[in-house]
Amino acid sequence: MKEKINLFQIKDRKLGDEWKEWHGNLTDEEKNANTGKRSFLALLFLTIIIMGGMAFLVWYMISPRLAQFYPHLPVIVAVLIILIWSGITLWFFLIVLSIMTNKDFSLHLGKMEISLTRIVPLVLKLGNEMGLSMDRLSNSFVKVRNALLQTSVHHVTADQLLILLPRCLQPFLLKKITSFAKSEGIHIATVPGGEKARQLVTELRPQAVIGVACERDLLSGIQDVSEKIRVIGIPNIRPEGPCKNTIIDLNEFENAVQTFLGKSISLLISKE
Repeated sequence: MKEKINLFQIKDRKLGDEWKEWHGNLTDEEKNANTGKRSFLALLFLTIIIMGGMAFLVWYMISPRLAQFYPHLPVIVAVLIILIWSGITLWFFLIVLSIMTNKDFSLHLGKMEISLTRIVPLVLKLGNEMGLSMDRLSNSFVKVRNALLQTSVHHVTADQLLILLPRCLQPFLLKKITSFAKSEGIHIATVPGGEKARQLVTELRPQAVIGVACERDLLSGIQDVSEKIRVIGIPNIRPEGPCKNTIIDLNEFENAVQTFLGKSISLLISKE
């Protein structure tokens, strides 16, 4: 039976913490957990259905007691449950529509916006209970979140952008990306883990962040960062295992920079 893992138990993470249960057996998903957006979206929809079912089950169990307080109270509560569940369901379909059309159809309630990041722990917990790969689901979540961000992105200046790289990235990639960032005046740092990353975000107060890491660190990092800071996550590829000579697709990095700065950098980073 596949061992379940807890992705939410580490507060002050350091390099390798998210892989503390890894036993050295390199599976395909540990090399590259690349997964499409549909995996997370399907599980998100299932989570919404289950939440609605549980809400009505609780209503059914307590409705006799509610009727003792006021005869019409069970009906009122049922209507509220239907309205809330319908709103969440509408929010889901607007997410799908935004991704399909590359336009922002986010559901706003006044100045409030329903955050995908806040519901992701429930979705991943359900996936964990079902024995699904957390790395693949996290990869899918990062792609969904990136796609949503790109539908409503506001361009920033170079000095408002922060690039966070892991120390395990292959040296030639570290050198290439660092050289580019310095030439453009973009803040860049290699970080040993979440604690240092949070420190840098607090100190520099960037408007946007491009984070390169494994899915587990990206998931934790996205949850750490304020919703006001736009984050694009780029999952790394681990041909030799976690935290060792990892690589990324430079096209993804270029697209992320272009999203935030509003200009192409395909000529600035050569594909050597």
